[in-house]
Amino acid sequence: MDLNSIVASQVGFAQSDIACMHEAAVRVLSEIGISVENPDARQALAGAGARIEGERVYFEPEFTADCLTAIRAGWNQPPRASTAGRLSVTVGDMCQYYHNPHNDEIEPMFTANVVEATKCVEVMRGTGLGSYVPGIPRDVPQQLQAIVEYRIGSEFVTDGPTLDTLHPPEALPYLFQMADAMGKPMKATNIFSVSPLRLSGYEFDVAVQHAARWDRFHVTTYPAVGVTAPVRVRSAWVLSIAEALGGAITLHVIGGGKPVYTSIGMFPFDLRTFTIAGGMPECVWMYWASAQVTRFYNPQAGYSMMLGTQAKRPGLQSGYEKAMAGTLGVLTGCNDLHYVGVMSFDDIFSPEQMVADIELRDALEQLGCGIPEVDPECWIEDIRQGVSDGYVQTDTTLNQYRDTYWFPKLFDRTSWHTFNAGSGRTARQRAREVLLSRLTEYDYSPPNQSIADLRRVFDEAWRRLGGDPDSLVLDILRNN
Repeated sequence: MDLNSIVASQVGFAQSDIACMHEAAVRVLSEIGISVENPDARQALAGAGARIEGERVYFEPEFTADCLTAIRAGWNQPPRASTAGRLSVTVGDMCQYYHNPHNDEIEPMFTANVVEATKCVEVMRGTGLGSYVPGIPRDVPQQLQAIVEYRIGSEFVTDGPTLDTLHPPEALPYLFQMADAMGKPMKATNIFSVSPLRLSGYEFDVAVQHAARWDRFHVTTYPAVGVTAPVRVRSAWVLSIAEALGGAITLHVIGGGKPVYTSIGMFPFDLRTFTIAGGMPECVWMYWASAQVTRFYNPQAGYSMMLGTQAKRPGLQSGYEKAMAGTLGVLTGCNDLHYVGVMSFDDIFSPEQMVADIELRDALEQLGCGIPEVDPECWIEDIRQGVSDGYVQTDTTLNQYRDTYWFPKLFDRTSWHTFNAGSGRTARQRAREVLLSRLTEYDYSPPNQSIADLRRVFDEAWRRLGGDPDSLVLDILRNN
């Protein structure tokens, strides 16, 4: 049994555990039901055979089984990439604050900071980092925030725009037009179920209202254990599974059989501080368990581990909490690390921490490689080569040294004598130097025709939705 299998068997679920929780979730949908607040959705479910009592919808076990079989038949994901290759890394996209690399201050994510943060992400693309807009501009009217976020992604990153919300309703038509202008029409939507056992809210209403637009749907569940889900963790998993199944079945019916994918998860909640705490050991375990539960239904689903931390700046706490999460993720076969550079759960984006997290990814890749196999015929000869003079100058050492050891770019491996003599720098100093040096080399330019079309849509949205025509934001948003 390899190391990954040992770790998985000690800290994860057996398939029989998940099957038992699945059966309990089916009972929940039959006996407790799920609240569906959108009347069009309830009408569609009633027509498909669900039992309706007021806003509550009940799915009989046979109905759930038939729908789940049809949903599984619609999945056509390619096989997962082997985790023997490079781990992908992605940043978060909802941060409200910015850890400024120039002055070490925590500042609001005003537009200028969102733009700089986005440029910081772009200049690290060569390391395998996914290009996202890592924050929401807080110095523009609320009805324009998503539109500005989309504009920034279109102007400043190679991989193009990203969105964490389609809110509010008056912004939605312009978001659709901007996506069309960039040649990336919105064809998928994601809903987050509301715990416990509710399908409601703006994203759900958009999914229903624009069902004809979407080619596929995604359902994500994130109940908070002890607050919006039972404190007994397996009971909480049953709730989360029931919410995922209920949401998937509902969108399967509304979408007329279009593909529906699920991500079944949960978060720990610290009742002493009254917050979701991203750095807790329980959060790490929950992400590993989430991958197992999600793959019970869809074996081809990916597995991403969150590099969560409650630390507000890079340092002891952030290093410990992110390394704990990344280590378990790698040892249990994850193929992605997300929330790179994100701190205080999802409040703060730190470019300095992003650089450190990418270095952590490199170290974890080395950890995941384990000890390479060598032909036993080499063992005695390797020993013989250095018996007289040691092994520093042997051909084997000179040829194999770089394959045996991992060499960090940021982490300090000097002796105290060398460091104290002024030749060494801390990991934070190195990370900031790397980031600021790369930032001076930013050179991305958006595609001319697409960005011109998008700017026209943006200008209309800015004018119609109450944007200040003299705002300095307008100059900041143009990538020249």
